[in-house]
Amino acid sequence: MVGRRTTAAVAALAGVVLVVSGCGTETKGKPEPSTDTSAAGALWDPCTQVSDAVLKQIGVDPGSKKSGVAGVEEPGWKVCSWHDPEHPFNYDLGIWATIRTVDEIKKKQDNIDFTPVTVGGRAGFTFRSASYDDDEVCDLVFPTAQGGSVQVSSFNISTKSRQVPPCNRTLAAAEILAPILPG
Repeated sequence: MVGRRTTAAVAALAGVVLVVSGCGTETKGKPEPSTDTSAAGALWDPCTQVSDAVLKQIGVDPGSKKSGVAGVEEPGWKVCSWHDPEHPFNYDLGIWATIRTVDEIKKKQDNIDFTPVTVGGRAGFTFRSASYDDDEVCDLVFPTAQGGSVQVSSFNISTKSRQVPPCNRTLAAAEILAPILPG
């Protein structure tokens, strides 16, 4: 049972990255190690910048940390996720920093239901991917001063977790995270 839930969570996170970032142009040749010193290389990293104490306050297990999407780093993104401490787990919390702007995220066709919100004095938007039900996933995006954006997302994995709307989880987590998220 945990295997299916883990697969569902990984698939959801991968889907969100693909939906939010879209597909790029084809590149030919051999892959080269990144020596990126651009904005993408200098992104705020939620895996190193969110403390265990903050994660416990949110209600997720710091020991469940996963970097990237299924362990793969995505160009232009820093992604980290954790799940709740119950076994089998019920929901996943993801934090995403990207060079993508809020406008770019809003323009993605699969991103729907944008609702303006203010959390911790910061204006942002909740939204979701059309690929998921509204009781399954909720994303919150804020612009950053560097021109990109930062997101907080909740993915309800189990039927039990769907008793709490994912935007309630996302907004509650964002309230706690607001002081440390890049401005």
